[in-house]
Amino acid sequence: MTQQTDFVEVDVGALADGQMMRVDVGGRRVLLARVDGELHAIDAVCTHERAYLDEGALVGHVVYCPLHYSAFDVRSGEVLGPPADRSTQRYTVEVVDGSARISTEPATAGDDGAGTTDDTAPVTADVRTLPAERPRTLHSRMVDPIDRLVWPERLATRIHAAIGPLRLRLARAGLMDLLHGRWLGHALHPALSDMPIGLWAGSLLLYLVGWSGAAVLLSIVGIAAALGAAATGTADWTATDGHERRVGLVHGLVMLGALLVQCGSVVAHFAGGHVVAVILSAASIAVTLGAAYLGGHLVLGRGTMVDHTAWPEHAPGWERALAEDELGLGATVPVDVGQRKVLLHRDGDDRISAIEAVCSHAGAPLALGATCEGVVTCPWHDSRFRLRDGAVLRGPATFPQPALDVRVADGWIEVRSPRPAAPDVR
Repeated sequence: MTQQTDFVEVDVGALADGQMMRVDVGGRRVLLARVDGELHAIDAVCTHERAYLDEGALVGHVVYCPLHYSAFDVRSGEVLGPPADRSTQRYTVEVVDGSARISTEPATAGDDGAGTTDDTAPVTADVRTLPAERPRTLHSRMVDPIDRLVWPERLATRIHAAIGPLRLRLARAGLMDLLHGRWLGHALHPALSDMPIGLWAGSLLLYLVGWSGAAVLLSIVGIAAALGAAATGTADWTATDGHERRVGLVHGLVMLGALLVQCGSVVAHFAGGHVVAVILSAASIAVTLGAAYLGGHLVLGRGTMVDHTAWPEHAPGWERALAEDELGLGATVPVDVGQRKVLLHRDGDDRISAIEAVCSHAGAPLALGATCEGVVTCPWHDSRFRLRDGAVLRGPATFPQPALDVRVADGWIEVRSPRPAAPDVR
């Protein structure tokens, strides 16, 4: 048995390719976009904080929320970028006798939602899709349940709101960059987080061989290292969203538990409770390894604080980017060059430069960020990059934006990836 789907006719005569508009369908606010000649419709309310997507920016097939720059695919409603981490609903669009019609209810799962140009194409209202099965691995058993819990999201939101003003003050004083590790050239937290693991493991071993004095010394040094790891980890966590924010919170809380147990081991040692000190030391190591597993998931599985420009897709030679006369003095223009996104900039000295337009911190679209005096600010987490050479001027980014070679040929600005320097064999 099939369910009858109602449609509302919409006038799209003035909607050009690459444009979007708001339509009201069945009491719902819907975004209608024309991309590559086809019509697509999705719910116009952002799933993050209820902003209106139709008031944002449409770049290709991606619409960016005007409030926090969450990214959604207008063809499917799929969420493509944080802080939103839930897809929005999609509506079926038909073109019949030159008129567009949008379903009054969200499209049934499995429908590709693309606008059809076949006036006689039947409407399939009863479509059933079986989701792909995922193997039940140790990793999925440990990580997946976190996303099904309510309290991590609520607690993370409250903590973010509470420490937001402090983070802003620290950023202005340059301390956030210190904690992120911008001065080091990569994130500082992963390096510091290894120290408590090694020191506490060594402490437990010394306890077991009877060297209690040396064991408690390593335990105390490990506690100090854990405090440094906690400070840098918290700094990195403030620049996360969605899944990474939830798992990062649990990772931090578990590590805090390990730290408190390790402190209990030190107290037990000085109180004369050798056996209790050893038991607590072993328990702390076990909890620490659990926290480290979640940390490994964030870095290796989700790319948190990893350079998101390390593997750009590009052709090997020069590629045309923009006509030279379309880039004025002081202007910054985003362009698509093949499969890559590039920011072109011409400074007051008439020098043209180009950098990758995907933020190295979390993959945000720098084209939507504000530019001022040769500096672009990331729209997601406020990292700042110098347009002349891609240098990081403010974190949380720790990796610079790749700068491209630029030349002007036959009235066109052309770019290519820089060639590695030839080795000096003298």
